[in-house]
Amino acid sequence: MDRNETVKDDIRAFWKSLYDSLYEDVDASLTRESLLKSLDDLEDMFRLRRHMAVVEMPLAGLKGRRVLEIGPGAGGHSALFAKHGALMTSLDITFDRARATNAKFRLMEGLAAGCQAVQGDSETLPFADDTFDIVYSNGVLHHTADTAAAVDEVRRVLKPGGRAVIMLYCKDSWHYWINMLLCVGVLQGRAFRDGHWLGKATEWGGRNRQTVRNPITRCYSRSGILDLFRRFQGVTLRKGEFYWYLVPKIGRLYRRYQIRRYGTHPGGVLVYGEPWPMQSPLETRLGEIMGWAWFISATK
Repeated sequence: MDRNETVKDDIRAFWKSLYDSLYEDVDASLTRESLLKSLDDLEDMFRLRRHMAVVEMPLAGLKGRRVLEIGPGAGGHSALFAKHGALMTSLDITFDRARATNAKFRLMEGLAAGCQAVQGDSETLPFADDTFDIVYSNGVLHHTADTAAAVDEVRRVLKPGGRAVIMLYCKDSWHYWINMLLCVGVLQGRAFRDGHWLGKATEWGGRNRQTVRNPITRCYSRSGILDLFRRFQGVTLRKGEFYWYLVPKIGRLYRRYQIRRYGTHPGGVLVYGEPWPMQSPLETRLGEIMGWAWFISATK
């Protein structure tokens, strides 16, 4: 087995393990009624956060549009888009996540008619050129073995005039420079011991103890994003997502305060496995300046 396949096996193993930790219990208890209620909650949460799923993604214009989501997690975003009439195809490198997404489509019955999820590789998408009106991917392509190849595949399968709506991690952010590079990379010494330290320091959550490490996480500067999407037109970038609770050590104390002060939102259950701790107004504003996410829109 060559090194690239070994890396992809490691990627599949990590994201399968994280699925088990975050979503397995939630998915096991879903009914059609609870799923539809959760999708309403999810959309409301996204609007509060100004997430790209409701800002860059044209929900009101999705009916009848062919949409590909790369990396659907447990299928929450894909199910939301299907509810708005999109003809969804969802692709994940991990079988369990594709299966969970299909299970949500089945629960939705006629609301997700024609929608399907498949297992596949973002670097070699199993679709013909010029197939989709929109390709959507939220925080996924920076975990692939070859992000540039995956972005090129996004462009290939888009129809002329089609849109890519992509979130990638932002290097020009508080979370990268302070929480990750300074506190974890330098003060804990991880950056000096391991070339893949950032992957191993990010992504875990849920009820299970972590036993498998995340092989790859990348962050991009503005110039890096523009280079990745240089073959696209009309590229727009917007920053978002700032959380004090991500600060190492003291963040745990802040999270308890945050939940008492601002509460939680049930929209987080489908996508995080638990209610989302609501941001303060200051965090929302700081997200626009030094947030961890690049919300990207680009046209073929």
